[in-house]
Amino acid sequence: MKSRFLLGVVASALLCFASSAEAQYARQAMLPFESTNVSASDFLQGKKGTPVMIAGHLRLPKMEGKQPVVVLMHGAPAVGGSEAQVDTWARALNEAGIGAFVVDSFSGRGVNSFADLGKISPLVRVADAYGALNTLSKHPLVDSSKIAVMGFSHGGPSAIYSDVQRFQKMLGPDAKFAAHIGVYPICNVAYKDDAEVTSPLLLLHGAADDWVPSKNCKEYADRLTKAGKHVRYIEYPDAHHVFDAPVFKQEMKFAQINSLRKCHFAESEGGIIINAESKQPTGPNDPCFEKGVTAAYNEAATKKAHEDVKAFLKGVFGS
Repeated sequence: MKSRFLLGVVASALLCFASSAEAQYARQAMLPFESTNVSASDFLQGKKGTPVMIAGHLRLPKMEGKQPVVVLMHGAPAVGGSEAQVDTWARALNEAGIGAFVVDSFSGRGVNSFADLGKISPLVRVADAYGALNTLSKHPLVDSSKIAVMGFSHGGPSAIYSDVQRFQKMLGPDAKFAAHIGVYPICNVAYKDDAEVTSPLLLLHGAADDWVPSKNCKEYADRLTKAGKHVRYIEYPDAHHVFDAPVFKQEMKFAQINSLRKCHFAESEGGIIINAESKQPTGPNDPCFEKGVTAAYNEAATKKAHEDVKAFLKGVFGS
């Protein structure tokens, strides 16, 4: 009964992702799947945690046969305007002949506002990505060899680090994503063996981002390049955080939200995340945090990002 109730809650919450223009999609479906509730340190130690039911909204374009699909991992609630923003990406992908699977990582976990983000680590959402992959791989209308994952901000680590062999072996030994895309993702944690990736990776960031700084993702891309991995980093001038969210056509400042612009973390023994400079375990009161962030839509950067993602996926999917 509890599982059925949770499924009903998740499915109802996911309806907010759908718009009045749904008729443009040939097929749509709400697909529930199991993930896990676990702390970041336990996740890094390979512990499974408590099962949780979440779901995703599958949107397939008007095409015949099995189709490529991109799993979309939304950013933070409320402040990021993530629903409308991810919906825009789903539409852009559908127009390019690519399906979209919009995962809701929050409703099933009781994350209803920005203040609730402490209930789930961005890294733990790697498990959500693999739950989505396993579900889509069995779908009769999805080409299981052409499933990519794309994550935004808080959802970025699930898209990036699902490419790391260490987590693949832990969560999806029988399946892997064809490609990974991070859009202004969080890249400021150096995880053990995080340069051991297997699939192409695209990182997109705004040069003016004062919330989740671009330099950390560029440094990660540089490390992967030196390791001979297939990675591309693209930076958009004058683009802030959530540059692709039309809700922020009017630039907004959030004076009380912590920025990661001066934070550098690393994984230590026992899955503990430490401040890379002080070597002390990090937490919400880490001295590296500075308050004050900006959110602003950039139409030119958004259009270019859509083009860059479509070109990247065309190269990966071969069509």
